[in-house]
Amino acid sequence: MRSILTAILFISCGVVSFSQEDTTSKMLDNVEVVSKKFSFKKMGLYDHVPEEEYNVRGFTQLSIFENDLTDEFWMSKDTRCVSSRLKEESEGTCLNLTWNKDLDGCDWVGIGFGWDGWSGKDMGYVADTLAIELQVRSTDKPFTNIPWAFGIEDYSGQQAWLGYNKSFLQSKSISSDWTKVQIPLSLFPFEENDVDLTNVKQLLIQVFAEGEIEIKKLHLVPYSKKLKKEVTAFEIGKSAAFNNYNVIQGGHSFVVAYSADSLFFSFQIKDDTPRKNEHVNGNLWKGDAIEIAFSTNKLANKKRKFLLLSDQHIGINCGSDPYVWDWKESKKHSAIKKTFGTWNEGYTVSVAVPFRELYGIELSRGLRLDFEVAIDLNKDNSRKEQQRWNSVLSEGFNTSPAKWGVLIFD
Repeated sequence: MRSILTAILFISCGVVSFSQEDTTSKMLDNVEVVSKKFSFKKMGLYDHVPEEEYNVRGFTQLSIFENDLTDEFWMSKDTRCVSSRLKEESEGTCLNLTWNKDLDGCDWVGIGFGWDGWSGKDMGYVADTLAIELQVRSTDKPFTNIPWAFGIEDYSGQQAWLGYNKSFLQSKSISSDWTKVQIPLSLFPFEENDVDLTNVKQLLIQVFAEGEIEIKKLHLVPYSKKLKKEVTAFEIGKSAAFNNYNVIQGGHSFVVAYSADSLFFSFQIKDDTPRKNEHVNGNLWKGDAIEIAFSTNKLANKKRKFLLLSDQHIGINCGSDPYVWDWKESKKHSAIKKTFGTWNEGYTVSVAVPFRELYGIELSRGLRLDFEVAIDLNKDNSRKEQQRWNSVLSEGFNTSPAKWGVLIFD
């Protein structure tokens, strides 16, 4: 007979209250494990027949948490800020987490999982096909927002962070039933932060506001969903060009069409205080405005984080004195025509961009170009919010085409 050593951390838990908060993260300070409780479990020598490990492209270190806590798990020292306990239930064990970052002294609050014995994990060849999956449930009322940020740290101390977004939720809400949350690893800014994915140390979770949640499993799972949205531009006169609207967060929508000599955009902007923008020239983004970005080079690197000459970025000032601004040329674009209309939930905008104004575009059916749309909303003569079509999770599309979606010519 042999024994397997397991370490289990027991701490108390509390009450739920979720609220939206900024998920800005910082480099992790040193932390201490509060306490451990060791126990032994007897197992027969031949109780289990070895099975081939489940893997993704040969990567087998997929289980981060399930059933028990070992010294691979840690949390912030002050148990007033965050606490945890294991709950034994008929269907298995789950981890209950309670936190309150709003208390005095709770400056950085979080937990971490070193998983697989704190070994260095080579995830460089699988990061584009994996997602962090949590099976979670509420201990009280249903909710959709988890005020957390997720971080991946390598053994040199470099970290890449990504805030929680409702799009990660695989159902309508987190309720008393077990629900899946999936965070694609390909969304993390690994390159920008010089994270060595061949030597990953741990998963970090920084918590904000206060709340309570239960976790049944925390695994890495295959992820094959498209991370870039696609929109089709229909040829005018040969299809229902303006009957295929695409939805943007916030209730806005748009459609794209083309003719032999122009590219057309039509928008429905949801706004209860429509067309307020007194800002001039390149500052139009501070009020009610529409931004359109697209490439004219089908061969451009899809992961580039800087603009090429073939990348376009124009804006439409939607105020009482509207104009079109070209950020690449730093000038107003009189050749680009625009018209405004009314809508029962806001207003409409139509834009016609002559192909002669675009940099080296060669139009053909099936052409795929990088593309993004953003809606700037005014409040008290400044921008209160920017709502984007593809890059919902992060700002900065104006300098990073890697955040854009895809425009396809039908």
